[in-house]
Amino acid sequence: MLYSNKHTHLSICIYLSVCLSIYLSIYLSVYLSIYLSVCLSVYLSVCLSVYLSIYLSVYLSICLSIYLSVCLSIYLSVCLSIYLSVYLSIYLSVYLSICLSVYLSICLSVCLSEKKGSSSSLVGDPSRPRQVTVTTPGQKGAKPTVPSKRPSVKADLDVSKEFNKCKEEGAKRLDLSKSQITVIPSSVKELSQLNELYLYGNRLSSLPTEIGWLSHLQTLALSENSLTTLPESLVNLKHLKVLDLRHNKLNEIPDVVYKLTSLTTLFLRFNRIRQVDEAISNLTNLAMFSLRENKIKELPKGIGNLVNLMTFDISHNHLEHLPEEIGNCVMLNSLDLQHNELLDIPASIGNLRSLTRLGLRYNRLSAIPKSLENCVNMDEFNVEGNNISSLPEGLLSSLTHLSIITLSRNAFQSYPTGGPSQFCSAYSINMEQNQINKIPYGIFSRAQCLTKLNMKDNQLTSLPLDIGTWSNMVELNLGTNQLSKIPEDIQDLQKLEVLTLSNNLLRRLPAKIGNLKKLRVLDLEENRLESLPQEIGQLRKLQRLVVQSNLLTSLPRAIGSLTELTYLGAGENNLTTLPSEIGFLENLESLYINDNQELHSLPYELALCGNLQIMSIENCPLSQIPAEIVNKGPSLVIQFLKLRGTYYCQIQPVISVMCLPLCTLSLSSFSIKLVLPSRPLSQHFVI
Repeated sequence: MLYSNKHTHLSICIYLSVCLSIYLSIYLSVYLSIYLSVCLSVYLSVCLSVYLSIYLSVYLSICLSIYLSVCLSIYLSVCLSIYLSVYLSIYLSVYLSICLSVYLSICLSVCLSEKKGSSSSLVGDPSRPRQVTVTTPGQKGAKPTVPSKRPSVKADLDVSKEFNKCKEEGAKRLDLSKSQITVIPSSVKELSQLNELYLYGNRLSSLPTEIGWLSHLQTLALSENSLTTLPESLVNLKHLKVLDLRHNKLNEIPDVVYKLTSLTTLFLRFNRIRQVDEAISNLTNLAMFSLRENKIKELPKGIGNLVNLMTFDISHNHLEHLPEEIGNCVMLNSLDLQHNELLDIPASIGNLRSLTRLGLRYNRLSAIPKSLENCVNMDEFNVEGNNISSLPEGLLSSLTHLSIITLSRNAFQSYPTGGPSQFCSAYSINMEQNQINKIPYGIFSRAQCLTKLNMKDNQLTSLPLDIGTWSNMVELNLGTNQLSKIPEDIQDLQKLEVLTLSNNLLRRLPAKIGNLKKLRVLDLEENRLESLPQEIGQLRKLQRLVVQSNLLTSLPRAIGSLTELTYLGAGENNLTTLPSEIGFLENLESLYINDNQELHSLPYELALCGNLQIMSIENCPLSQIPAEIVNKGPSLVIQFLKLRGTYYCQIQPVISVMCLPLCTLSLSSFSIKLVLPSRPLSQHFVI
């Protein structure tokens, strides 16, 4: 019984455990499957919804934006094209119609005006000034006239119309200049009221007799024509004061001119006149008389009757002598005799006490008359290009108002006698191209106004010890002499701006040259300089330095201080290198280092000269720069220096170098390195 109960209990336990396990397995499987399916479905639905919403929104927005932009662009282009085509068609039609109507109205008005015989094209327009060179005594400048607005007059009929218009309006002045006129019609006689008639710049070969009817005429301008003679009827022009016959084909002065006794101004320059008749003595009222650029060999004695003559220009002729009677023209203040063949000057020249200007340049003079010292009002004395070896003693001292003295290109072997007093008022002295071997000590001790001295091309071997007293000197030219030394006292010329010492025998410069603080130009070309002092760097205002054709082996590092330098000429020396400080010359425009046979390299800093426009490197070996680059010229050399220089920290947006095949390009903050192949350079590259 006991065993039976035990067996029953065991069965029940087994049954219960089996039931529980089955129940739990079924329950858990069902629960887990439901739970997992729900979770998975929720998760998937959420993910899909989010993904689809994002994808659809992005896709739709892109599609919509593209669609709208395309639609809008098409719509706007169509609208604008229609609008512009309509607008332009309307605008052009209106504009063309207006232009056509205006053009037709102008044509009609012109036709109508021609039918009425209008000559309004010759009416003076006071709004535009003329440029006329005809002047009368007392005038301060060229006498203005009024230009006419008209077409070019090409036929006698046109000129007649102009005459009719002038007559109708009662005009006192008529300007037919530069109108291609070949003939003046006889109807000119009807213009008796005219005071001024301008016919210059035409093609006239003759004038009509009727021009003598213009009884009130005071100015007759006939320059730049082809006149060979004048009508005798001009003698009737009793009031004529100005007669301009420049640039014609006159072989002689027409006889009628000698009868125009009222003339005050007579211009005959640029003709073919060979002689002046004695009848010139009739023109006693002449104040201005020009015979420049003719073929005159002598002047008549009658020239002395022109007692009112103030300006006489007979330059560029073939005069060998002047008549003594020239001294009777006591009113003369300007006498131009330059470019003749004068052998002497008459002593009567001293009577011209009103003379302020006497032009004697380029003649064959060997002496100057002492009587010239009476012309105390002269402010310029110029005898350049003669054969004068001395001046009368005290001549320059007597001419106390002289400010410009030019004795260049003569045969002076020494300074004029007269001492320091002869240069008291002079501010410019030019003694170039003579045979002077020294400047006398103290000769400029009283020349307080002297600012320019030109002693170029003489035989100076030394400079006076008192050079330091030339305190107002601004320009000093001592080139082409035999100077071997420059005195230290040159430092005292504190106002000096231009110093020319070229073509001398200088071996060194004084260190104190650096004290010339205002120096702008220093020319040392063709000397024997082996070096330049470091003090040259103190010339901070120097703009031009020329040391061409010397014996220099180097340039001082102090040259980098010359920041105002624009021109540096150092060719034809023995330079082996250039200082790296040359890169500080930011204003340098021209650099000449040609013909330096020992110059094998250039400093990379040269590429920093940003304003460099001209660089001459001919006949320099430059062996440390590839020959292909050197052969292509200075421009490519500069580009090469830029690319090789380690100083070059800023890379330009585009650097173009021609004819360089690039193999390796290394870039860093401080350098650009090119590794070039050994084969010839023939390609292009752009960084």
